Amino acid sequence: MEHRSLQTVFLLLLALVFSVGLTFVTIELPHVVDDFLQTALTTPHGDSHANETSTLKTELFISHFKLRLIGYVCFALMLLAIVVGFATRRSGLATLGAVGFMLPVFAQFASVMFFLSGLGILNVVWLPLLDLSWELQRLGLIIRAPYDLLMWLFRQIGVDGYWPIVYFFLASGLLLFFSGTFAWLSARARKQDVADFWVYRISRHPQYLGWILWSYGVYLLLLRGLYPKRSWGIDASLPWLLSTLVIVGVAMMEELNMQRRFGEAYETYRRSAPFLLPLPGFVQKLFSLPTRLLFKRNEPERKREVVAALCIHAAVLIAASALFYAGGFTRTRHLLAPATRDARMEELAAQLREEPNGRMQYFIAAELVSLGEPAVAYFIPLLQDDEVELRILAAHSLRKIPSPSAVPALVAALDDSVANVRGGAASALASTGCAECVGPIRRLLEDPESWVRRTALRALAELGADEIVDWAQAQWTDSEVWTRVAIIESLGILGARRALPLILEGLKDNEPLVRRAAVVAAMSVGSPDARAELTRASRDDVDWEVRLYATEALKQMRELASRPGVSE
Repeated sequence: MEHRSLQTVFLLLLALVFSVGLTFVTIELPHVVDDFLQTALTTPHGDSHANETSTLKTELFISHFKLRLIGYVCFALMLLAIVVGFATRRSGLATLGAVGFMLPVFAQFASVMFFLSGLGILNVVWLPLLDLSWELQRLGLIIRAPYDLLMWLFRQIGVDGYWPIVYFFLASGLLLFFSGTFAWLSARARKQDVADFWVYRISRHPQYLGWILWSYGVYLLLLRGLYPKRSWGIDASLPWLLSTLVIVGVAMMEELNMQRRFGEAYETYRRSAPFLLPLPGFVQKLFSLPTRLLFKRNEPERKREVVAALCIHAAVLIAASALFYAGGFTRTRHLLAPATRDARMEELAAQLREEPNGRMQYFIAAELVSLGEPAVAYFIPLLQDDEVELRILAAHSLRKIPSPSAVPALVAALDDSVANVRGGAASALASTGCAECVGPIRRLLEDPESWVRRTALRALAELGADEIVDWAQAQWTDSEVWTRVAIIESLGILGARRALPLILEGLKDNEPLVRRAAVVAAMSVGSPDARAELTRASRDDVDWEVRLYATEALKQMRELASRPGVSE
């Protein structure tokens, strides 16, 4: 009796260690590893996608360290692990591939601006998809449906259900994982082939179910995470969806192995407990529909049937994400029914004025922007709204849907009392390509706010206003560092060869930020006259980023010059 009690205590402690380890790995370990990598790896500092220049610097960094090749190889290896795992019934190998897909998600717990900095280096794994389109990340958003339903139920009683829902999934997942681990260890201690007691009566795979619930809670944590540039990270929905499907497939494969090894004993248990969750009969039938349609049975009985069922479920869920969460259904409905579209825009415009939360206003405006050109008419009046935040939001939204009809209102907004409105209006006008707007925007070069002056300079460069070269030369000597950076970046956007002397002057600046911008600008101009200075910078500059960008700039300029039909 005493021996059995000691054994139970030991197994409880062992299960607890596994559970605590899971908690540490998913919440705390990312911070620990990120702190180490931030000091061990040298990566750029700053917002990796703030503007075209930042994006170009990111691409130069990726090219220099062959990160795209590394990412593609890692992505292929994870797919191979999953395929081989299913083909050979090695569930551990398939699980390893599934966990690999999830790893970049944990990088989001480390608040970094450069998306490959520190633990963010794991994001290279998803470069194959990001190279196709960043929008592909939205193809897993259907997983938000349970959360949205629960949030709606909480709102009916006037309660913000976010934290109760998060705590429920985290706690229930951890409890199930702990209980399942303890029951499994107890079955092994009893030399029992099939664990069919305690938590195994409500789920045939409680550890997998615990992981799924726990990781879903982690995903929900990221919805309000303090991650300032999370839009440049990997959205957690698609990795979670794919990883969960693979784990479900691994559970199915394990069942096939259990049937093969233990025959009727496992089949009897299988009939007495649900696969993962004790769901209502109609829901179980819905999930088993692909298997019943293809193979005339409720559950797969062969490897190929497992793979086929998973592929069908993945296709259905991804299609549902595109239709209901990525705007496919909304865009199609509005395209086919203009009256419905107009009613929706009226509704969104009213919500913008009534919503007190700035973050929610941003999401509402984003949906309005997604409706295209007709939405311009709803943003124009907001440029004169009494609420400052709405004027700022309107100006920035109109940059995303450039329209000649917005030009008069945007020109008027250049005289707004709020700097962010003036700057946003200048950027929006640049996106319209309005050549007649050069004069009104030029006035902002004398604006009292330096940020507005820098924004106006960039807008004029986008409009091809060659006159900014003279203005930049006059301002260069007495300007502060961020103005010099803006001057160089704007000259790079302009791309005029007569701007090259000032850009090369920037390569000799005392501030690394200016020299980094100058390297990228020189590459954008593309003149062979810059090669000597770029070569010097690639070899002698004390800043590693300048050396890196200069090296890659020279490489790309050589590759361009070697192409047939390209002359210097």
